Amino acid sequence: MNHANMGLGHAPHSTAGAKRPRSRVMAILRKEFIHIRRDPRSLVIAILMPVALLLLYGYGVSSDIKHITLAVVDWSRTRESRELVAAFTSSGYFDVTLRSDRYGDAGKALDRGAVIAALVIPADYATDLARGRRTSVQILLDGSDPNTANVAAGYAEAIVAGRSAVMGRMYARRYGGRAQATGIAAEIRVWYNEDLRSTNFIVPGLIAVILAMTSALLTSGTVAGEREQGTIEQLAVSPATASEIMVGKLGAYAFLAFVDVLLVVFVGRIWFGVPLRGSVLTLLAASSVFLMAALGTGMFLSARMPTQQTAITAALMATMVPSILLSGFYFPIESMPAPVQALTAIVPARFFMVVTRGVFLKGVGLSVLWPHMAALTAYGVAILFVGIRSFRKTV
Repeated sequence: MNHANMGLGHAPHSTAGAKRPRSRVMAILRKEFIHIRRDPRSLVIAILMPVALLLLYGYGVSSDIKHITLAVVDWSRTRESRELVAAFTSSGYFDVTLRSDRYGDAGKALDRGAVIAALVIPADYATDLARGRRTSVQILLDGSDPNTANVAAGYAEAIVAGRSAVMGRMYARRYGGRAQATGIAAEIRVWYNEDLRSTNFIVPGLIAVILAMTSALLTSGTVAGEREQGTIEQLAVSPATASEIMVGKLGAYAFLAFVDVLLVVFVGRIWFGVPLRGSVLTLLAASSVFLMAALGTGMFLSARMPTQQTAITAALMATMVPSILLSGFYFPIESMPAPVQALTAIVPARFFMVVTRGVFLKGVGLSVLWPHMAALTAYGVAILFVGIRSFRKTV
């Protein structure tokens, strides 16, 4: 009994000892939850950022290319030609966005990037089919994006081949199967990037991605770094205004970023052999406008973020992910869901990428690229204005 009493006497002490570590763990957990609740940035990084990345990768990254914009030039204007066009649209891979009787309209649409492909149906299309002769339709493709062009060519050839088989069976039945079945041949012609070299598509797009990332990172830590090092006090007592300080800081980083522009263009042209068919001045002018937007983004984040590390991280996430996934750099915007397509409208790299590829591969100028330049200018002015307003000359 005494031994039993001794055992019972020690039981409360062991239970208390077991609760003590558990209570310490719970206290630490409680403290961390309080810290996260009081720090909105931690909530953003811990919850919103992984969700945003998951949504962007889940919806933005797609190897399926659909809704390829198509221009139709129908010189036949017959039931047979309309059935061929219907075969393209009913496939789900092509969307007719332009119909015209002029060949030049299709070329201009390809120049502007308004369409990716053009279908040209000759005037004697239906007549040749009715007489059992082999006929041809022309398909023009924008080869500045070789991946999309290759896929579109495969879709078009399959659709034409299917339509040819249908017309062949109809002709054979009409003449009792004694006559040779007719057929339709698709003549594919690639514009701008005739060899469909992926390098010609990737390198001009890389200019936008690299400039977006490096420019924002260059300026993202400047104000926050001044604040951490205590040197912002010197700026606060200086006679310079906030706008002057911002412009002075941007000027230095703009010079470095412009060196990056020249370096990337030189390497792309000399090392990779990417053709530069357009005006160098147009490319440099567009780069200047885009740099204003990218540097302004970094400066805005630097002024808003409390630490240099946070500002750099925010700048990296604000430029790298959208520039790769939501700019048309590799994944066609037309193949993304409608909400994601709408989201791409606030990504400046999307507009600059159209300019770089247009200048490099198509040789087009401001007469075609001015809407994208205007969008870049509006974004740059707006982000600079917000950045200057966010900067405060206070200790």
